[in-house]
Amino acid sequence: MEHKTEGQVTVFHPGRVLNAYQAALALEEGHLLRHFETGSYSLQNGFPARFAAKLPTGPRSKLQRELNRRMQKGLSDAHIRSHPFWDTLFSAIARSGVSEVLANQVMLIRNERFDRTVASHVLKCRPAAVIGYDSSCLRTFEVCPAAGTLRILDQVIGHLAVGAPLLQEEQGLHPEWADSIGLHRVDYTVNRCLAEAKQADAILAASDYVRATMIQVGIRASKILQLPYGVDVERFVPRTTAHSGVFRALFVGQISQRKGIKYLLEAWKRLKLPNAELVLMGRVAGEGRGLAPYHGLYRHAPSVPYAEVHTYYQSADVFVFPSIHEGSSLAVMEAMASGIPVIATHNSGTLVRDGQEGFIVPIRDIDAIAQRILQMYNNRDLARQLGRQARQRVEEFTWKQYRSRLVNHMETLLSAREPKTQS
Repeated sequence: MEHKTEGQVTVFHPGRVLNAYQAALALEEGHLLRHFETGSYSLQNGFPARFAAKLPTGPRSKLQRELNRRMQKGLSDAHIRSHPFWDTLFSAIARSGVSEVLANQVMLIRNERFDRTVASHVLKCRPAAVIGYDSSCLRTFEVCPAAGTLRILDQVIGHLAVGAPLLQEEQGLHPEWADSIGLHRVDYTVNRCLAEAKQADAILAASDYVRATMIQVGIRASKILQLPYGVDVERFVPRTTAHSGVFRALFVGQISQRKGIKYLLEAWKRLKLPNAELVLMGRVAGEGRGLAPYHGLYRHAPSVPYAEVHTYYQSADVFVFPSIHEGSSLAVMEAMASGIPVIATHNSGTLVRDGQEGFIVPIRDIDAIAQRILQMYNNRDLARQLGRQARQRVEEFTWKQYRSRLVNHMETLLSAREPKTQS
């Protein structure tokens, strides 16, 4: 098959976001990828490896674990352009936990410098289209008309103009959790993201929540293309061994009030379930002062080796994700693939349908969270049924299917921009 647009699309993201890697792989497989512009890519050599080697043992091992994940099987090295300095510095600061504010400042610098670098490259190479990511593609989008390049925005999270007021309310409602919510230079970032969305020729949205926030900020619906993320259904599978007998509720993600973590802790505290355990897997954002009243109420797994993550899902009876502002949680999809029911908010951007693969609860509703957990605790047969349905549902959304859907979208967009031949 001949590909008229072969090698004509540049994907660019300054850090490691799984869907950006999958987007690049999709275009590689579809013979559409020109370049994948990214920050740190592979630890085998270059600046990231030298920088990591100079760090103390603890920070070095954390950074090395992160950077070792910066690789995508199937991507040709010839298509990869890496810009590692600011991304490596950001990763080191973020992983050290020294300062959330400093990490956010460096992330903004990283995004801006990366964006300017890609913009210069676009003017030289003039790809047919680019796929950029919110908060890191404004300058590139600005130069695209001069290069004759189509602008595709992949909106990873619900628009910040909608999310920021919610998160600012959370900071006021729960000041002990305020430092877990990153809102550094929020007005600047909101304006930047609004400009990106308005300039984009098309926007990819992974969930109904993301789509709704884009419409809410004035983006016309016809410009938004729904593209749910995928999950590795071969790695994340239901357990085959006998249940331990302990009822286990699981949360996976950054332990932050953006994820609604206090509402989960309060719900669990009220329930006082015998022979039950709450497991929180993920890094604590901020100083963690909000966790102090719940000491002894949960088990914390701050850093789980990648090879063991799936076992946590398999040991759980219910997955709870009461996020306040999200895009589309990959952790929720991993839980579904693992055959466990999910309790989540609409703002989580979940594929879960209320009463079919789990339950959708309102944000900030402790009673609703507690009620649904109790329902799963008291009715294990229903929990198992919902878990089976969750697995069936998510099998329609593998990464292979994501890549196929993205290529179809891109071929349609590229075809529409090609000049029509006269008959």
